[in-house]
Amino acid sequence: MYGKKPMASPDPFKEQTVFHNPDDELTVSKSASIYAGRIPRLEAHNKSKQLSNKAFGIGRDKHNAVIILDEKVSKFHAVITFHQGKGFIRDIHSTNGTFINNNRLVPNKNVELNNNDTISVGNTEITYYC
Repeated sequence: MYGKKPMASPDPFKEQTVFHNPDDELTVSKSASIYAGRIPRLEAHNKSKQLSNKAFGIGRDKHNAVIILDEKVSKFHAVITFHQGKGFIRDIHSTNGTFINNNRLVPNKNVELNNNDTISVGNTEITYYC
């Protein structure tokens, strides 16, 4: 498969997988594409899913690519984007904040994500890999 570019889907977040935990659920898109030779992925509740290299939202609302059913998570909590082979996260003025490795993000400011960073939103911890 190396050297071949994955075919683009009109809606890369159409298929979804739910990670279930008694306290909450995490829905992550099954869509994956290679960005700068790497496939970014998220891991939560001992499960891992590859991600699209497109921007995606994190929050309680069903329009996010990553849906976290947790009362402490805002409907539109944070967004992850990709630029020049790097992932960035931005808190979008969530009520309870977004944390990277226990450091609270300044709202509306992009922060670069590094391999093995822990993203905390509400009671959910998500590990970012690239």
